[in-house]
Amino acid sequence: MKEEVLRARDAAIREALKEIRDGMVIGYGSGTTVAQMTAILRDLILEQNLNIVFIPSSLQSADLILSHGLKLASLAEYPEPDLMLDSFDQVDADGNVIKGGGGALLREKILMQASKRVVLVGDHLKLKEKMDFPVPIEILQYAYPHVKRVLSSWGLKMEARVSGGKMGPVITDNGNILADVHAGVIDDPEDLNERLKSVAGILETGICPKAANMIIIGYPNGRIKHMNIDRKRF
Repeated sequence: MKEEVLRARDAAIREALKEIRDGMVIGYGSGTTVAQMTAILRDLILEQNLNIVFIPSSLQSADLILSHGLKLASLAEYPEPDLMLDSFDQVDADGNVIKGGGGALLREKILMQASKRVVLVGDHLKLKEKMDFPVPIEILQYAYPHVKRVLSSWGLKMEARVSGGKMGPVITDNGNILADVHAGVIDDPEDLNERLKSVAGILETGICPKAANMIIIGYPNGRIKHMNIDRKRF
């Protein structure tokens, strides 16, 4: 199964990189698919002698960019990147996605809003008619007990994300607590996103309602599915 997933991701990644143009400023996501993308992207840049700079969404993506000899930039320098490249945890038939498996959801959503165009890639196993993946949320540490009480009163199970490498909850690059909300099948992603964000202390959720221009799904046999979305742009 792992080999099939890698082949499916590779197909989607190579299709997405057709979006690259010389001189671009690219917002860059986080996670395992993005890690797989980076070496392929570096080879493309070297082969075509492209001048590209990248705005990272996390310490992980910054390290990936630097370790592959690519150029770092910031939103302070380029407040409106040309393109955002990233992956996702799950996508529904309407083009809504859940992100945050890599823990960088807040910065990723900032880059998605800021960028002129957003292209997300993923494998076929992430495509569902309706999403049911646990929703990552980033919580101000001070507000954690309040958020936990409110979500419990709504009948939602929230678990702070933990790592084998440390005691206690995972802390984001922004110094906040990362947690996952088990909401079951999500019939209305936009409504759930707004409800969660209405709770003081929840800084952001991993639900991205129609936040991409294009979602590219790869299959192990090399087949590609394009989902063109009527993106909500700020």
